This record gives sequence, C-alpha cells and structure tokens, in this order.
Amino acid sequence: MNPAGGHHACVVLGIGLRAQADAAALQALWQQAQAEGRDAFCAVALLDTKAAHPALAEWLRGAAPGAAVIAVPADALPVQPVHTQSPRLHARYGTGSVAEAAALSAAGPGAQLLQPRRVADDGSATLAVALRQAGPLHCCLAARAPCAAASEPGTPP
Repeated sequence: MNPAGGHHACVVLGIGLRAQADAAALQALWQQAQAEGRDAFCAVALLDTKAAHPALAEWLRGAAPGAAVIAVPADALPVQPVHTQSPRLHARYGTGSVAEAAALSAAGPGAQLLQPRRVADDGSATLAVALRQAGPLHCCLAARAPCAAASEPGTPP
C-alpha cells in the first residue's frame, strides 16, 4: 500500500535476456534495483520470444512467485522513449534497450522510467524499472495477480 494514496505504485520490471542468462544474474540485477529503493513490483515484462526462458522461471520461483509475466511483441519496442542507446540492440530490435522498452510498453501509456537499464556483470541479462501512471486501474495487473515482493507488515502482498 502507498500510504499517501491508498494504493501501491504499479512497478514493472523490464528484462532483457540472452540465451546463456541464469537466475543468479537476474537476482543480482534485482538486488541492485532494491538498493536504489525498489522493494516491490507487479510484473516482469520481456520480449515474447523470451517469456519461457528457464532463467526467468527459476528466478521468479525464488524471488516473486506471484508476479505476472507480460510478453511484449518486438514490434512494440521501437515506439518506446528509452534512455539507453545500444547500437547493437537498435539494429536488431529498433530500440536502444529491450529492458527499458519492454518495461515502458507493459506499464502502458504515460509510463515513467524509474531506473534505466542496468546490465549483469556477465552481460547475459538487463533490467530496467518503469512506473505505470495513475489511471482507472491503480495497478497494471488489477485483478490478474497480487503484487510480488515486500508488503507492509500485516497486509497481504
């Protein structure tokens, strides 16, 4: 819960994965995001072709079993206003950051990038954080699933 507004902020993690990525790389990225003030998220967004990646499933089982996975089609990425500009990714996907674009796309119109892309030490994974703007639904998942991660004592996640 957000004490000021009565609802939590709808936070979406954008994930970029290479074939060799593992759950440890994702966990390390999530720990870095937590160190900068992120303590909960509602969903994980990534390319639709990576939604069944074994590292993602393993990481979510341990870190956030209730989080929803939002598969974002590649054609939704180029229209997102990303901060990071990787020439390699731009040539392949039409965006400078898959993680940032996936997070913004899944968070919906008017989404705000809270944390730009960070890269795992081995380069196998990336993570960015976006916030959904207030609207008719206070959370991007509404009735689909509870938010994952930390909740206030005595309240359900």
